[in-house]
Amino acid sequence: MARSITIDDLYKMKFLGRPRISPDGKYVAYVVTTIDEHKHAYRSAIWVATLKTGEVRRFTSGATSANSPVWSPDGRWLAFVSAREGDDLSGADAKEQQQKGKGKPQIWIIPTDGGEARQLTFQEHGASSPVWSPDGMQVLFSAAVGPSEEEPVDGKPLPQARVIDQLWYRLDGVGYIYERRSHLFLISRDGGEVKQLTEGDWDDGEAAWSPDGTQIVYVSNHNEDRWRWPGDDVYILSIQDGASHRLTDGTLGCNAPSWSPDGQTIAFLAAPKLKSAGYTYLNVIPARAENEQPTVLTQGMEISCSDWLNSDLGDEHLAPVPAWSADGKTLFILASYHGVTNIYALPGTAGQGEPVVITPGNMHVRDFSIDAAKETLALLVGDGTHAAEIFVSATRPNSELQRVSHANDELFAELQLSSLENIQYKGADGWSIEGWIMKPHDFDPAKKYPLVVEIHGGPNTLYGHGFFHEMQLLTAQGYVVFFCNPRGSIGYGYDFANAVRGAWGEKDSIDIMMGVDEVIKLGYIDEQRLGVTGGSYGGFMTNWLVGHYDRFKVAVTDRCVSNMASMFGASDLGWDLAEDNLETTPWEDLDKYMQMSPISYVKNIHTPLLIIHSEQDLRCGIEQGEQLFAALKWLGRETKFVRFEGQSHGLSRGGHPKLRKVRLQHILDWFAQYM
Repeated sequence: MARSITIDDLYKMKFLGRPRISPDGKYVAYVVTTIDEHKHAYRSAIWVATLKTGEVRRFTSGATSANSPVWSPDGRWLAFVSAREGDDLSGADAKEQQQKGKGKPQIWIIPTDGGEARQLTFQEHGASSPVWSPDGMQVLFSAAVGPSEEEPVDGKPLPQARVIDQLWYRLDGVGYIYERRSHLFLISRDGGEVKQLTEGDWDDGEAAWSPDGTQIVYVSNHNEDRWRWPGDDVYILSIQDGASHRLTDGTLGCNAPSWSPDGQTIAFLAAPKLKSAGYTYLNVIPARAENEQPTVLTQGMEISCSDWLNSDLGDEHLAPVPAWSADGKTLFILASYHGVTNIYALPGTAGQGEPVVITPGNMHVRDFSIDAAKETLALLVGDGTHAAEIFVSATRPNSELQRVSHANDELFAELQLSSLENIQYKGADGWSIEGWIMKPHDFDPAKKYPLVVEIHGGPNTLYGHGFFHEMQLLTAQGYVVFFCNPRGSIGYGYDFANAVRGAWGEKDSIDIMMGVDEVIKLGYIDEQRLGVTGGSYGGFMTNWLVGHYDRFKVAVTDRCVSNMASMFGASDLGWDLAEDNLETTPWEDLDKYMQMSPISYVKNIHTPLLIIHSEQDLRCGIEQGEQLFAALKWLGRETKFVRFEGQSHGLSRGGHPKLRKVRLQHILDWFAQYM
């Protein structure tokens, strides 16, 4: 008999990722992550599926996680990244090398026909992102260079004095980024001497080999303002002489470069450094270009070329590399649109046709790879009632998806889950807004139900058919859940996403409230029991709504923004508000910042408010929650502050497993107390 989902089911779920199809199209390697319920830790292993027979088997063993699988061109080897310990090497020099990188993620390779994995790199600060050369004899990888870590004293690290001389010096979920630089390295498949290919006071990454193996395309930012305005250019490096040249002109933030089969063209994803509204476009440029403008293939389209669909089963919004067809005439991309993400095919030349959806339907495609010769896609696909699993599909439009993995079938067969009902309505100024409703399992339209409004972050992301453990928990507790994509959301065109520039809270809040009214009109909502919650920008909006409306019985604000002025200097990228949103600084126009800050309306907040914040959140710093809590307590309002030690901005979707459960319990308890 089906049962309701519980908080503890988080520990039973399996999180899949990185589907990588083999060169012969016969196998798919992928990563399966589970939670160790005794040690409250994530564990990842690489699995391989045989497409002809449907057999799936675990390919890497051991307690140490393994990820980032990459097939060699001949399919005989699989490279991956792991922090496991290898067999002790012989010789004094070898032992010293092994100790230097001990405990750090390193590149390993394993024969695909059976055998033990072999450690390939021994980088002091670890290694990542392996890429096989076209002949399969070398592996390109990324690794950090910079100061060595100090030896701990009595098992404890010594305190550090950090000297900061650049504006961008830390990143949420990463920490301090100014001490080391990431560069590209080359090593033989058989091991041995490592060759460093790039150097300088910048980071190099996302490398790909040219089809003939003589060049490497990668992204980097050599501009003088790189520590103020992050955003990479596309570079090409010659393996023979080490010379590199830049293809783009410094105005874009570029990523995911990809060679055409003939080696003449580079496809890549890019967004303007300023005023992009979160939109990412597909571009092509000649491989021999010198600072010329690329051709934008998706300009003016509503799709954005990355996965911006929200889910709480993973903390990654991926932008997979554009994949070329074997004849070089077509490009395949993952893109967000109207509450879904799908794979699209576009002509590789501008003006030759519109994008065609390859995977139509209400789904969340999170990642993909391609076997161009066999015209087969390996896909990571979930939806509102299913955690992501591995599928394969032909590259033709409307091809049937063939299920490959069944990692979550046993668990999900037990669960009674709520489906998504689409709702279309008019928001502020008559703009069309899209939303969804989730109902309790035993829903009776003759009864009245409490309503919880969920608000996504960004604002330039989107809600839709992504799976949410949190929302399913709420419906299991008897709440109706409503969520929508107000103006500012991705997937409805640039103008829609850009409409909140310098105007957070003004009309986007009305879009949400008009959606609440539409749901109430359906007749089964108790207007006296309305709750609201959201994280990041959703936390900002939660604060804004309870400061402007008295309609909510209870609210939960998560990793929120409360004070735009202090956000400028306290966030890892807070200064971006001045140039790319408010178009002024706090000292030039403090009134503008405070007008858009929920803390300015704190006297109007009478709704019981639970404040959830991570202490290592570098995006929306803990001080944002602290200010709001102090003000509400000073005013004698009903509030509670829950702080999560050692966690970053992404706690709810990738933080410490135990604390994810604690967070969910606090949310359920707070709503139950007041609704």
